[in-house]
Amino acid sequence: MAVFIALCKIFMPKQYFDSIYLPEFLYPNELNKLKLKEKIRCFRHGFLPYEYIWYDLAINDHRNYVPARNNYQKRTLNGSFNTILSNKILFEKHIKTIINGLDKLHVVESVGFIEKGYLKSLKKEIVQGNFLSLLPYLERNDLLLKPISGDGGKGIMLIKKKDDLFLVDNKKIDWDKLVDTLRNLDDYLIQEKIIQKGFANKIYAGSVNSMRIATMIDPDTKQPFIAYAVHRFGSQQSGDIDNISRGGMGAIIDLDDGILSHGIRFSASGEKEIHKVHPVSLNPICNEKIPDWENLVRRILEMARRMPYLKYVGWDIILSNDELFVLEGNVSPHLGLVQMFRPIKEFPLAWNFYKHYKYI
Repeated sequence: MAVFIALCKIFMPKQYFDSIYLPEFLYPNELNKLKLKEKIRCFRHGFLPYEYIWYDLAINDHRNYVPARNNYQKRTLNGSFNTILSNKILFEKHIKTIINGLDKLHVVESVGFIEKGYLKSLKKEIVQGNFLSLLPYLERNDLLLKPISGDGGKGIMLIKKKDDLFLVDNKKIDWDKLVDTLRNLDDYLIQEKIIQKGFANKIYAGSVNSMRIATMIDPDTKQPFIAYAVHRFGSQQSGDIDNISRGGMGAIIDLDDGILSHGIRFSASGEKEIHKVHPVSLNPICNEKIPDWENLVRRILEMARRMPYLKYVGWDIILSNDELFVLEGNVSPHLGLVQMFRPIKEFPLAWNFYKHYKYI
């Protein structure tokens, strides 16, 4: 695959090539089983096969959407400041300084990290090189491990303690096997899993449910605005996480009043499911209002205002009671989350931003 991608970069017209888009387009999965004519149309216009299904492009006008390839090709929009978003240790340190003084806004901080199988400490309770120092954390809470660089939720592991055994992504192992697993990791952060309370937990308590809130710096006014926002919820299929790609669901948030739409999720074969209530808890999603939405918006915009060098970020935000936790910031965030509800052209400020920076 690597050789093929390298050859494509040399011989393929520039507008059709992207090193992230091409492997995703070619990767075989259930959502990639389009007819040849549909695949050609997707590739010509820059959409991934799943986008063809999610956006109903068989009947909807593709020109109202930002395709994945165009989005990926603009991932350098923030320039060298992308490093803040792609390196999670740097992200935590930077955001902690930026949000200092903002009411009830926090960054999720790591307790340590693993480099070439060696435990390094970011908290005084963690002893360098001694995985046993993680046990007190596991006694009281689950631990989340994720790659230091990158985004999109790839490579995340959840570790739980159950009696004398441990669960790694729900697979039971003993302590020695867990240590062996950890010693095979490189460049991984270790965080305590947030115990979510309030609004989102009442809708579904089986996962930590996050919001994807995108901020942009308006190219005309130079002021930040919220481009779009989606609330995600886990399910039995997605397990402890809320990723749409793993069976979770999303509900678009009305930017004016914080009211949720119906939820959407997709089966493994790409069938769209619409839910007005959560299918597991049976608690309502549609028309539920995020508490104190206006104050939440104020805090997010003030954070973005303090970082004008980040022109476009997809923030992953966890609401717990009235506390906000910044989980991570995403470069060129996938637009499937919002465009599966409405084409991005229906968000005028965002559409103007994409046109200004030649996404479309």
